Amino acid sequence: MKKIEISPKVIRLAVVFAVALFSAFILSSCYNSGSAKSIESEKLFTLEYGKFDNQLNLFNISSIGNINTYIAMRDGFFYIANGESSKIMEMNSYGDLLTLYFNKDKGLTSDFELSKDSIDSTRKAVVYPFNTLGVIAVDSHKTIYVVDSLPQEQQISGTDENLLYSQVILRFSSDGKILDYIGRQGVGGTPFPFIKKIYTTKNDDLVVVCITNNGLNIYWFNSAGQLLYVIPINDTELPNPFVSQSGEDFYITVDNVIPSADSNTLFIKIDYFGAYIDQDSKVQSGIDYANTLLYPFNVSTGVYGEPLKIPPYEEDVSDGFGKVTYTTSYEFIGVTDSGWMFFSIPVKDGYRLQIIQPGGQRILNRKIKVENDKLLYYTFSLSETGILSGLFAYSDKATVEWWRIDSLIENLTEG
Repeated sequence: MKKIEISPKVIRLAVVFAVALFSAFILSSCYNSGSAKSIESEKLFTLEYGKFDNQLNLFNISSIGNINTYIAMRDGFFYIANGESSKIMEMNSYGDLLTLYFNKDKGLTSDFELSKDSIDSTRKAVVYPFNTLGVIAVDSHKTIYVVDSLPQEQQISGTDENLLYSQVILRFSSDGKILDYIGRQGVGGTPFPFIKKIYTTKNDDLVVVCITNNGLNIYWFNSAGQLLYVIPINDTELPNPFVSQSGEDFYITVDNVIPSADSNTLFIKIDYFGAYIDQDSKVQSGIDYANTLLYPFNVSTGVYGEPLKIPPYEEDVSDGFGKVTYTTSYEFIGVTDSGWMFFSIPVKDGYRLQIIQPGGQRILNRKIKVENDKLLYYTFSLSETGILSGLFAYSDKATVEWWRIDSLIENLTEG
């Protein structure tokens, strides 16, 4: 296992390099969101609410607290981790339930129990004592990785860091067997702090993004569950090529960290905010969005590469006397095997997508329509080829849809 330490010297070199390159990509800041073509969705299937095996348990969706239901799509199969009912549903694109992983102690019983001589041999029911499920990912062998919380008596309090180590990652094989669990040191290791995201790469490596008091910790494992790298991303050590351009204070946040599909690279999206000074009092009264940079970070060397400036979303709003333009950052949601980077932001009647070719040579702006005024909860999943899938929860039902953006970027790449 290799722990990556990001030294101040490396950061200074990266910042100097970034400033030198800044003029090369500054033109992209003169970007106006404007209109975007719509991409039609394919509405695949509907899920009713309830406690039966093929239903979602989201009855408390309007209550205070996080919703623990997530979706992943792999090769046309959907995997839904429904934390509220402690179960995982594997379904095809028609909504047929193929495999149910469930905790029978949570009041759920399966309508089908598989036996070898069963006529309905394509369906399986797997019993496992889940606690509180989190995010889910699936690799090329259909191995399921899912975050689960440990019972309270097995959780560890880190007195030095003031962190609670409470989560592990369970692994299930494609035939429904529990393989093992992964902790911070690898298979059978100690629990993680809160896990924000998990990803699988083209080589079936597992990348775990954890939240700490100082920023993020990234754990990188190979397909056998062996720990390869630990990469701390501390808020105080982030590169800032803008700090020398003015005397103003800058505030920096990491939106998301996503691994490259086929190399030991992390893409780190950093948002920069400047101090807002009230013109009357000359006192700082807030912060304004300034810029977004996407940095490639080599986990083998611990060095930041050339940053790519990510154009913001701009919206013109009339205030009665004129027009005010509001600027904000997109959310970084994924990277395809071919390197296309996906960003999204909710808008009035759906979501605005910004899809950027590797190197930034081409930027696509598209829109997907969703009934946001009726939407209670949503979760997206981006496939390795560029298919965007979504689970959308409304008051009476949930729907699963996808957008075949893979065909769009494939045609552009070939062209």
